Amino acid sequence: MYIIDVQYTQISKYLIGEIVSKRLAENQIIQFNEISRITGISRFKVNEVLCSLSKNEILKFIPNTGYFLKPLNLKTIQDTFKTLILLETKLIESIDFDDFDFESNLFFLNKLKKEEHIRQYLDLNLTFHRSLRLKSTNTTIEFFLEQLYTKLFFIDVMVHIDLADLKAILDRKFELLESLRNSKKHSAIYMLKLIWEDHLQCTTNAQRKLINTRV
Repeated sequence: MYIIDVQYTQISKYLIGEIVSKRLAENQIIQFNEISRITGISRFKVNEVLCSLSKNEILKFIPNTGYFLKPLNLKTIQDTFKTLILLETKLIESIDFDDFDFESNLFFLNKLKKEEHIRQYLDLNLTFHRSLRLKSTNTTIEFFLEQLYTKLFFIDVMVHIDLADLKAILDRKFELLESLRNSKKHSAIYMLKLIWEDHLQCTTNAQRKLINTRV
């Protein structure tokens, strides 16, 4: 299984927290030294992570100025979800679920159902999707999926996605688990596609609302 870079995750979550608390907005410069001071991570590593987030089209870099939170557009959102669906379903298709750990995955879903804070909900949701592919041996696809998960996390907090809308599609996740428990992989993959398509709808709806409030 792909090993996640802890400091990359720590810096990403710090920036996400800044967006949620409205201390960081689109086109606003990232305070490089402040991140290093608060997280205790070296300036070299902070720069490395910001560069990676820039390559992932979350941030933009302007020479002699710094890194900024990149503005979103509908195409970026749609492309992220389409690629995510393609890669995650391909990976799930390749995994043997004969001894699928239903109870552990059900535990994550029940935590999701009770969660009342959007940032924690989004984080738990990605943890649930990671748990589906614990037996994966394809580290290449896993690497790209982690990049997409990070990008999706940023997108959802930037558009201020509605927690109630996301909770409304939770039933599909329970159906997905039931399909895997009953060795119905094709049904599970179909349900997985529907889950991400519904999530995409929640995200685009939130983006439209955000745009309307700015007009």
